[in-house]
Amino acid sequence: MEVVDIDHVALRVTDIDESLRFYRGALGLEVRDRDRFENGETPFVAVVTGGRHLHLVPTDDEVDVGGEHVCLLARSSEEDTWDEAEALADEIRDAGYEVENGEPHGRYGAYGYDPAVYVRDPDGRRVELKLH
Repeated sequence: MEVVDIDHVALRVTDIDESLRFYRGALGLEVRDRDRFENGETPFVAVVTGGRHLHLVPTDDEVDVGGEHVCLLARSSEEDTWDEAEALADEIRDAGYEVENGEPHGRYGAYGYDPAVYVRDPDGRRVELKLH
């Protein structure tokens, strides 16, 4: 066996509608499987980032996000992505979501060192938005 990629990551969420407002509304991710979720065919609603899915799995249990985070890669159309990262942070704040103090910062990831912004989803989960 050879592991070649990530298919999906499942995230437990306490309010599916509020989570969709963040992931679809604020971040612009495409929603899949909403009808199948509402019909009881799947226990999640998926949002799509590139070819990968985040499965938003509703739970009545408390969600302890601890130190975990998910990093979403955003393609930049600019040569100087720092200005774009600043604008992204302002856009997320204006949408009513928390942006961590001092953001953006440069961070290393799979594609090297790029500007990134740490924000919080409705459950308090850290979401890194990395421009590349």
